[in-house]
Amino acid sequence: MNSIVLDLEWNQAQTRDREAPGLTFEVIEIGAVRLDEHGNQTDSFSCLIRPCVYTELFYRVREVVGISMKQLEAEGIPFLDAMERFWKWCGKDPVFFTWGDMDLTELQRNVAYFGLENPFPKPLLYYDVQKLYSLFREEGKEKKALDTAVKELGLKEDRPFHQAFDDACYTAMVMERLDWEKA
Repeated sequence: MNSIVLDLEWNQAQTRDREAPGLTFEVIEIGAVRLDEHGNQTDSFSCLIRPCVYTELFYRVREVVGISMKQLEAEGIPFLDAMERFWKWCGKDPVFFTWGDMDLTELQRNVAYFGLENPFPKPLLYYDVQKLYSLFREEGKEKKALDTAVKELGLKEDRPFHQAFDDACYTAMVMERLDWEKA
């Protein structure tokens, strides 16, 4: 199985009335790791994306992700190039794992907004690791934040949270601790 653990960071309009129709969130970072059949990381992908719709960082995004607009402008590439690189990196028949249910939805919205052909199969099947963690640990009663799950599992916190690549790595670490026989 071609297992891809994916995480995104995104920006948004400063106010709802300035929101672009069809684009609630604009992807500004893609981070991913590939896992082998034993859950070992075998490859990684990380890319900053220069925003072209929401060109001012929303205050909460600025606070949480630790990326500046200067950094995005200097190091980011256009979304179309990022998607081309990401999809090529994913390879044949990727199976996605995400923390929560929004990343792949927002990525597909960005793909549609920017007029790209949707490369994802329909229906897009993926594993919501946040939900699986909740089912395995809390009997589905509560969905925890990724940093909370990492703390609860006693995992080593040696990188920041809320950066796409780092969160993909943390999600993969949580996955190692799940009882996949129950799934």
